[in-house]
Amino acid sequence: MIKEEMKIEFIGARGIPVSYASAEDIVRELGPRFVRDGDVFVVHCWFNEESKKNKIKEDFYYGIKRVFHKTPGGKITGQLFVALKSSIKAAISENDIVHYQCLNSTIFSWIPRIFGKKVFINVDGQIWKDPKWPWGIRHIYFNLCAIISLIFGNKIITDSYYMSKYYEKTFKVKLPYIGYGCSKILIKREELDKKYIFPNGYYLIMSRVTPHNLTDIIVDGFISAGSQSHLLIAGHLPDTDWFKNLYERSKNNNVTYLGLIKDQNELNQLILNCKVYLHGHSLGGINSALVRVVGLNRPVICVDTPFNREVVEYPNKKLQAILFQKDSDSVSHSIHTFEKNEEEFIKNAMDLGEKVRNSMSWDSIYEEYKNLYIQTIDKNHRRKK
Repeated sequence: MIKEEMKIEFIGARGIPVSYASAEDIVRELGPRFVRDGDVFVVHCWFNEESKKNKIKEDFYYGIKRVFHKTPGGKITGQLFVALKSSIKAAISENDIVHYQCLNSTIFSWIPRIFGKKVFINVDGQIWKDPKWPWGIRHIYFNLCAIISLIFGNKIITDSYYMSKYYEKTFKVKLPYIGYGCSKILIKREELDKKYIFPNGYYLIMSRVTPHNLTDIIVDGFISAGSQSHLLIAGHLPDTDWFKNLYERSKNNNVTYLGLIKDQNELNQLILNCKVYLHGHSLGGINSALVRVVGLNRPVICVDTPFNREVVEYPNKKLQAILFQKDSDSVSHSIHTFEKNEEEFIKNAMDLGEKVRNSMSWDSIYEEYKNLYIQTIDKNHRRKK
């Protein structure tokens, strides 16, 4: 019997290994699974320091083919150049699916579509609410991207139930949704490097250090709570006055900024050894970092949004985390609540983690994507291996 294979080209990630953003998580987790099952997975990346130094245009990373694109620099212009180059290359390549992740790059999704390619789009979450983007980008560009996606995508999905409801209300379309996953098997906790050892343990934040991730609110709340534990913050540190002020307030208050940690094993161990995870992602939809932490059985204190509740409340039909509002007093109160009832919240975390590993594992997410890819492809035109 001749085995059928798919060739998937993925557009919308900066590359791998880069960070723990949702697009990179999908590539990192799903790419090797498609390769394992005999498919071809290509990810279009920004040129990185290694590829620049060695003048590499293409290579392989754990079986995933990486195609690098030069940019003129700058976040917005770089995004557009990579999206345009990726779309043109995907349009003239032999492939079965061109997958666009997030609205940023879908402005050019019409290019592979008019070349007869099957275009799969995950519009992801509320990117237009991220204040890092200028007003025109947030309110005009991303709306245009959404409209183009709905016109030219052969299959369009989003990443959570409430994002699906948003598109139904705003654009009158019903989109299926696929969230993010975690390891199906509970990873073994190992001894940490001494630099991470604190006598009273540590709380952990894992995100870009930004206002919309509520880093300042969480840090201020942690400091005012007067906890004897430490606070570790793993994530990209911006060169802004906002962060400089936050850093000054953090001095001598048991707060350490680790910067971006690319080693996923090191990151997993940081999560497994923390007392509790502080999650301030205030934009939707489902956040991949939150699913990852919950799947590792760690207690969570997170901002109260419907998207976060999809992870910490809906799986077992009961709230199994502590929720805070968008102010530092609420964060401080949540920390006091946790420290008075640690055993109870640890037990809840173990119960929730078991459920999420069974219902939201990357293995099950992979099967959902694979089935939707197959539905999108005209089977009469499947390539033969």
